[in-house]
Amino acid sequence: MTQEQSPFWANELKKMGALRIHDGNPRRPHAKLTSGKCSNGFFNGSKVIENPGRLKEICTLILANNLNDLVQKESNRIRIDRVVGSAFGAITMAHVMASLLKAKTGFTEDPDQKKERMELKRFSVAGEKVLAVEDVVTTGDTTRKTIAGLEKKGAKVLPVIVTLVNRSDMTDTDGRKIIAFIDHPMPEWEPSECPLCKQGSKPLRPKGNWDALNADY
Repeated sequence: MTQEQSPFWANELKKMGALRIHDGNPRRPHAKLTSGKCSNGFFNGSKVIENPGRLKEICTLILANNLNDLVQKESNRIRIDRVVGSAFGAITMAHVMASLLKAKTGFTEDPDQKKERMELKRFSVAGEKVLAVEDVVTTGDTTRKTIAGLEKKGAKVLPVIVTLVNRSDMTDTDGRKIIAFIDHPMPEWEPSECPLCKQGSKPLRPKGNWDALNADY
């Protein structure tokens, strides 16, 4: 995404209801992240994924603006055999990206529902060159676990990670460059240090509370 295009698409994501930044109104709840920390912003990838045409448009732009040149330059024009995302947020993105690349697709999953590891259970990837994708990068932890799961099965994971939104300040994860459609760093605070909590705003998990976070107050 070019610097000229990024503000336009950030606004488009807001129009789609996918990108939300707290407006400072203390009556409005704010996002409580999976880590337990608070934030003034959240990206809801489901609002993009539910629109296949828009998701395809975004994935096409990612490939046109970033991925092709980077993969050709750093990986000597290698072929991408498969695109893999983590369950559940990145499954559809991986499918669309694989379709555009004429590659196979797949996904990792949390076998124990404890967020301790991501496992590739349904696909054989030994010897394949695999591109890892995510809907959003917050800490990079899920991506690291996905890559570990892929490498355990013998995949050769490419030196890049593709995401719709990078909300972290990171430019890479363990040496793998993050290619984001939108780079939009969002602050995170421990609840005891959260300025929104101190103003009286209630922290809510966005999943299951998206309407409450976006209601009129």
